[in-house]
Amino acid sequence: MKKSILIIGINYFPEITGIGKYTAEMAEYLAKEKNFEVTVITGNPYYPQWRLYDGYKNNIKKEIVNGITVYRMPVYIPARPRTMKRLLQDALFLASTFIMLSILMLKRRKFDYLFFPIPPFAIGFLGLYYRCFFRKTILIYHIQDLQIDAASNLGMIKRRLIIQILFKMEEYILKRVNFISTISEGMLKKIQAKTDKQLNILLFPNWINNNLIFPTSSDSYIKKYSWLKNKKMIFYSGAIGEKQGLEVLIDTANYFKDNEEYCFVIAGEGPYKEKLSIYSQGFGLTNVYFLRLLPTNEFNEMLNAAFLHIIIQKDPGKDLFLPSKLTNILGVGGCAIVSASASTSLYNIINNNKCGHIIPDSNLENISTSIIKLTEDRELYEKIKSNAFTYSRSHLYKTNVIDRFLAKIS
Repeated sequence: MKKSILIIGINYFPEITGIGKYTAEMAEYLAKEKNFEVTVITGNPYYPQWRLYDGYKNNIKKEIVNGITVYRMPVYIPARPRTMKRLLQDALFLASTFIMLSILMLKRRKFDYLFFPIPPFAIGFLGLYYRCFFRKTILIYHIQDLQIDAASNLGMIKRRLIIQILFKMEEYILKRVNFISTISEGMLKKIQAKTDKQLNILLFPNWINNNLIFPTSSDSYIKKYSWLKNKKMIFYSGAIGEKQGLEVLIDTANYFKDNEEYCFVIAGEGPYKEKLSIYSQGFGLTNVYFLRLLPTNEFNEMLNAAFLHIIIQKDPGKDLFLPSKLTNILGVGGCAIVSASASTSLYNIINNNKCGHIIPDSNLENISTSIIKLTEDRELYEKIKSNAFTYSRSHLYKTNVIDRFLAKIS
């Protein structure tokens, strides 16, 4: 008999970066390879551009996506996603999804599992509501970002009373779901400190779809982007938002502006992209290139073409999220400069496996010094690349990661 799973999350395909990417890949794997009946309730796609995708209307819609039944709900999309506006987005999505879930319940739709990719953290309440009527359903609360911790530590919410209320809401959910999962050891330890249900907190890391992301010697990127020829490309790809702190990458490009050996490529979308472009223009830089978010085949080629990759964070000492872009870099055997503080999960992965170059803080001096060092020390550079691919093959391939997780929840 087929097992059934309902996935409720604000992000899903056709979003190709962030949480939506991993949720969709898991859903399709369960449906095609594990014979699950998969249903999804999600929003209309908007991330990371923070505007509605072309071809979509922001209304309720049922569609079949790669064999999976998907219910699209209206979603509030602020042009400038400040903290309170994002909380409003979460609240409105929670309300609309409550209605759709209630409709499914009235139709007596019973699911073996409910899976919630977080954030937004409050959608866990939908699972508690559902289980009031279907008590045997297993609730899986999967934390991609520690949303409230990040808002508190980054000063995104100033009023302590609001933070305290949000933490209490989160604690209520954590103590009542069947399984809590998260993507890194550091985040797992932080969650353990929030609840005594340590036996049911599982590691479920993000993965590599190795059918799409893999080492290649293709040089078609050179034909399309002729300005990359004979250049050492420093590459950043992903969301361009508040927590990335990408201004330092422009500062680094300015530092190397008289060195024609290097160029800097920022591929992605987000509310800070225009601001970052204006910042670059202020220096009159000709060695910085902004690209759209690349389709997967082109993205794989650019990953392979990059001389160095950059993973920077405003606060490298917090285990509040693990950059999902790391998995793709490791998957092509890329060499990354990574800002991470000792004892964090990101630091431990890189340091223990020697699969990247760690800097304690993402400032101009650390990044520029690292670029020069990795250019000059070819033995170190090649060793990092080799270790990166070895680690990805052993730990991050999609089928291995999802199968291990399924075994735990079964």
